Amino acid sequence: MRVVILTCYPEMFPGSLGYSVIGNALENKRFSLEVINLHNFGIDKRGSVDDEPFGGGPGMVIRPDVIEKALNSITFKTDNYCKIFLTPSGQRLSQTKLNNLSKHEEMLILCGRFEGVDQRAIEILDFQEISIGDYVLSGGEIAAQVLLEGCIRLIPGVLGHPESLLEESFSNKLLEYPHYTKPRVWEDKKGIKHEVPDVLVSGHHERIRSWRKDKAMKKTKSMRPDLLKEDL
Repeated sequence: MRVVILTCYPEMFPGSLGYSVIGNALENKRFSLEVINLHNFGIDKRGSVDDEPFGGGPGMVIRPDVIEKALNSITFKTDNYCKIFLTPSGQRLSQTKLNNLSKHEEMLILCGRFEGVDQRAIEILDFQEISIGDYVLSGGEIAAQVLLEGCIRLIPGVLGHPESLLEESFSNKLLEYPHYTKPRVWEDKKGIKHEVPDVLVSGHHERIRSWRKDKAMKKTKSMRPDLLKEDL
Protein backbone atom coordinates (compact mmCIF):
# COMPACT_ATOMS: atom_id res chain seq x y z
CA MET A 1 0.00 0.00 0.00
CA ARG A 2 1.17 3.50 -0.84
CA VAL A 3 0.23 6.06 1.83
CA VAL A 4 0.38 9.82 1.24
CA ILE A 5 -0.11 12.25 4.14
CA LEU A 6 -1.05 15.93 3.79
CA THR A 7 -0.15 17.74 7.01
CA CYS A 8 1.03 21.02 8.48
CA TYR A 9 3.43 19.08 10.73
CA PRO A 10 5.35 16.52 8.64
CA GLU A 11 7.81 15.97 11.49
CA MET A 12 5.09 14.06 13.34
CA PHE A 13 5.56 11.12 10.92
CA PRO A 14 6.22 8.25 10.94
CA GLY A 15 5.69 8.60 14.69
CA SER A 16 4.22 5.38 16.09
CA LEU A 17 4.22 3.90 12.59
CA GLY A 18 8.00 3.51 12.85
CA TYR A 19 7.86 0.93 15.63
CA SER A 20 7.09 -2.76 16.20
CA VAL A 21 5.35 -4.77 13.48
CA ILE A 22 4.20 -1.63 11.62
CA GLY A 23 7.72 -0.23 11.64
CA ASN A 24 8.98 -3.56 10.29
CA ALA A 25 6.33 -3.43 7.56
CA LEU A 26 7.52 0.06 6.61
CA GLU A 27 11.15 -1.02 6.57
CA ASN A 28 10.30 -4.13 4.54
CA LYS A 29 8.22 -2.05 2.11
CA ARG A 30 4.89 -3.70 2.82
CA PHE A 31 3.71 -0.10 2.62
CA SER A 32 5.33 3.20 1.68
CA LEU A 33 4.86 6.54 3.43
CA GLU A 34 5.05 9.92 1.69
CA VAL A 35 4.56 12.99 3.87
CA ILE A 36 3.70 16.29 2.18
CA ASN A 37 3.93 19.62 3.98
CA LEU A 38 0.86 21.76 3.31
CA HIS A 39 2.93 24.87 4.00
CA ASN A 40 4.78 24.19 0.75
CA PHE A 41 1.55 25.19 -0.99
CA GLY A 42 0.81 28.24 1.15
CA ILE A 43 -0.50 31.50 -0.23
CA ASP A 44 2.43 33.77 0.72
CA LYS A 45 6.14 33.76 1.54
CA ARG A 46 5.37 32.55 5.06
CA GLY A 47 3.56 29.52 3.68
CA SER A 48 0.23 30.48 5.25
CA VAL A 49 -2.43 27.81 4.75
CA ASP A 50 -5.39 29.16 6.75
CA ASP A 51 -7.62 32.19 7.20
CA GLU A 52 -10.42 33.49 9.42
CA PRO A 53 -13.81 31.74 9.14
CA PHE A 54 -16.63 33.53 7.33
CA GLY A 55 -19.45 34.29 9.75
CA GLY A 56 -17.03 34.90 12.58
CA GLY A 57 -15.97 32.65 15.41
CA PRO A 58 -12.73 31.48 16.99
CA GLY A 59 -9.85 29.76 15.26
CA MET A 60 -8.63 29.56 11.70
CA VAL A 61 -9.74 27.38 8.77
CA ILE A 62 -7.46 25.70 6.21
CA ARG A 63 -8.10 27.15 2.76
CA PRO A 64 -9.50 25.02 -0.09
CA ASP A 65 -7.08 26.40 -2.69
CA VAL A 66 -4.11 25.27 -0.58
CA ILE A 67 -5.49 21.73 -0.33
CA GLU A 68 -6.24 21.65 -4.06
CA LYS A 69 -2.68 22.67 -4.96
CA ALA A 70 -1.26 20.01 -2.65
CA LEU A 71 -3.59 17.39 -4.09
CA ASN A 72 -2.67 18.35 -7.66
CA SER A 73 0.97 17.64 -6.85
CA ILE A 74 0.12 13.96 -6.30
CA THR A 75 -0.25 11.41 -9.08
CA PHE A 76 -2.13 8.26 -8.19
CA LYS A 77 -0.63 5.19 -9.84
CA THR A 78 -3.77 3.05 -9.78
CA ASP A 79 -7.55 3.44 -9.76
CA ASN A 80 -7.72 1.62 -6.42
CA TYR A 81 -7.19 4.57 -4.10
CA CYS A 82 -9.10 6.48 -1.43
CA LYS A 83 -8.91 10.02 -0.02
CA ILE A 84 -9.63 10.45 3.67
CA PHE A 85 -10.15 13.50 5.85
CA LEU A 86 -10.02 12.76 9.58
CA THR A 87 -12.61 14.73 11.56
CA PRO A 88 -14.74 14.16 14.69
CA SER A 89 -17.84 14.74 12.53
CA GLY A 90 -16.98 11.91 10.13
CA GLN A 91 -18.22 8.34 9.89
CA ARG A 92 -17.13 6.30 12.88
CA LEU A 93 -14.13 4.07 12.24
CA SER A 94 -14.80 0.37 12.80
CA GLN A 95 -13.00 -2.91 12.22
CA THR A 96 -15.14 -3.51 9.13
CA LYS A 97 -14.14 -0.08 7.80
CA LEU A 98 -10.47 -0.87 8.44
CA ASN A 99 -10.82 -4.15 6.57
CA ASN A 100 -12.27 -2.33 3.57
CA LEU A 101 -9.67 0.43 3.64
CA SER A 102 -6.79 -2.06 3.86
CA LYS A 103 -7.73 -3.41 0.43
CA HIS A 104 -6.82 -0.14 -1.31
CA GLU A 105 -3.50 0.07 -3.10
CA GLU A 106 -3.15 3.79 -2.39
CA MET A 107 -4.46 5.95 0.42
CA LEU A 108 -4.26 9.72 0.85
CA ILE A 109 -4.98 11.19 4.28
CA LEU A 110 -5.60 14.88 4.93
CA CYS A 111 -4.77 15.89 8.50
CA GLY A 112 -6.75 18.91 9.63
CA ARG A 113 -5.51 21.55 12.07
CA PHE A 114 -6.76 24.73 13.69
CA GLU A 115 -10.58 25.05 13.52
CA GLY A 116 -10.87 22.71 10.55
CA VAL A 117 -10.90 22.61 6.75
CA ASP A 118 -13.04 24.58 4.31
CA GLN A 119 -16.05 22.34 3.59
CA ARG A 120 -15.79 22.99 -0.13
CA ALA A 121 -12.42 21.25 -0.27
CA ILE A 122 -13.84 18.18 1.46
CA GLU A 123 -16.85 17.93 -0.84
CA ILE A 124 -15.46 19.06 -4.20
CA LEU A 125 -12.17 17.16 -3.85
CA ASP A 126 -14.10 14.06 -2.76
CA PHE A 127 -12.67 13.19 0.64
CA GLN A 128 -14.24 10.53 2.84
CA GLU A 129 -14.83 11.95 6.33
CA ILE A 130 -13.80 9.50 9.05
CA SER A 131 -13.75 9.85 12.84
CA ILE A 132 -11.72 7.69 15.22
CA GLY A 133 -14.06 8.53 18.11
CA ASP A 134 -16.43 10.97 19.74
CA TYR A 135 -13.80 13.38 21.01
CA VAL A 136 -11.66 16.23 19.67
CA LEU A 137 -7.89 16.33 19.15
CA SER A 138 -5.74 19.30 18.13
CA GLY A 139 -5.15 17.82 14.69
CA GLY A 140 -5.49 14.77 12.49
CA GLU A 141 -1.92 13.48 12.68
CA ILE A 142 -2.39 11.13 15.64
CA ALA A 143 -5.75 10.05 14.24
CA ALA A 144 -4.02 9.23 10.95
CA GLN A 145 -1.53 7.02 12.75
CA VAL A 146 -4.37 5.22 14.53
CA LEU A 147 -6.19 4.57 11.26
CA LEU A 148 -3.03 3.50 9.44
CA GLU A 149 -1.90 1.08 12.15
CA GLY A 150 -5.34 -0.52 12.02
CA CYS A 151 -5.10 -0.87 8.23
CA ILE A 152 -1.47 -1.85 7.79
CA ARG A 153 -1.61 -4.75 10.25
CA LEU A 154 -4.34 -6.28 8.05
CA ILE A 155 -2.10 -6.40 4.98
CA PRO A 156 -1.06 -10.03 4.30
CA GLY A 157 2.42 -10.73 5.60
CA VAL A 158 2.57 -7.89 8.14
CA LEU A 159 1.66 -9.94 11.23
CA GLY A 160 3.80 -12.89 12.20
CA HIS A 161 0.70 -14.86 13.23
CA PRO A 162 -2.09 -13.83 10.83
CA GLU A 163 -4.50 -16.30 12.43
CA SER A 164 -4.62 -13.99 15.45
CA LEU A 165 -6.75 -11.61 13.36
CA LEU A 166 -9.57 -14.14 13.43
CA GLU A 167 -10.04 -13.93 17.21
CA GLU A 168 -9.43 -10.24 17.88
CA SER A 169 -11.99 -7.89 19.35
CA PHE A 170 -14.62 -6.81 16.81
CA SER A 171 -13.63 -9.51 14.31
CA ASN A 172 -16.89 -11.35 15.01
CA LYS A 173 -18.85 -8.63 16.84
CA LEU A 174 -17.42 -9.80 20.17
CA LEU A 175 -14.74 -8.39 22.43
CA GLU A 176 -11.73 -10.64 22.72
CA TYR A 177 -11.55 -13.21 25.50
CA PRO A 178 -9.08 -12.63 28.39
CA HIS A 179 -5.46 -13.79 28.06
CA TYR A 180 -3.08 -15.35 30.60
CA THR A 181 0.62 -16.25 30.61
CA LYS A 182 3.34 -17.36 33.07
CA PRO A 183 3.62 -17.59 35.99
CA ARG A 184 0.76 -20.04 36.35
CA VAL A 185 0.37 -18.93 39.96
CA TRP A 186 1.05 -15.23 40.56
CA GLU A 187 1.42 -13.98 44.11
CA ASP A 188 0.77 -10.25 44.34
CA LYS A 189 2.43 -7.85 46.79
CA LYS A 190 -0.28 -8.56 49.36
CA GLY A 191 0.60 -12.25 49.33
CA ILE A 192 -2.61 -13.25 47.57
CA LYS A 193 -2.22 -15.99 44.99
CA HIS A 194 -3.97 -15.77 41.63
CA GLU A 195 -4.09 -18.83 39.39
CA VAL A 196 -4.62 -19.20 35.67
CA PRO A 197 -7.98 -20.86 34.91
CA ASP A 198 -7.51 -24.64 34.94
CA VAL A 199 -9.14 -25.10 31.53
CA LEU A 200 -6.33 -23.17 29.82
CA VAL A 201 -3.70 -25.62 31.04
CA SER A 202 -5.83 -28.71 30.50
CA GLY A 203 -4.62 -29.33 26.95
CA HIS A 204 -8.23 -29.95 25.91
CA HIS A 205 -8.56 -27.73 22.83
CA GLU A 206 -12.31 -28.05 22.43
CA ARG A 207 -12.91 -27.06 26.07
CA ILE A 208 -10.51 -24.15 25.67
CA ARG A 209 -12.35 -22.91 22.55
CA SER A 210 -15.69 -23.20 24.36
CA TRP A 211 -14.34 -21.34 27.41
CA ARG A 212 -12.94 -18.53 25.29
CA LYS A 213 -16.17 -18.14 23.35
CA ASP A 214 -18.17 -18.01 26.58
CA LYS A 215 -15.83 -15.43 28.13
CA ALA A 216 -15.90 -13.29 24.97
CA MET A 217 -19.70 -13.31 24.98
CA LYS A 218 -19.94 -12.42 28.68
CA LYS A 219 -17.39 -9.62 28.33
CA THR A 220 -19.22 -8.17 25.34
CA LYS A 221 -22.60 -8.30 27.09
CA SER A 222 -21.09 -6.58 30.13
CA MET A 223 -18.92 -3.91 28.50
CA ARG A 224 -20.24 -3.38 24.95
CA PRO A 225 -23.76 -4.81 24.56
CA ASP A 226 -24.26 -2.49 21.60
CA LEU A 227 -21.91 -4.66 19.54
CA LEU A 228 -24.41 -7.49 19.66
CA LYS A 229 -27.07 -5.26 18.10
CA GLU A 230 -25.28 -3.29 15.42
CA ASP A 231 -23.52 -4.06 12.17
CA LEU A 232 -19.86 -3.13 12.50
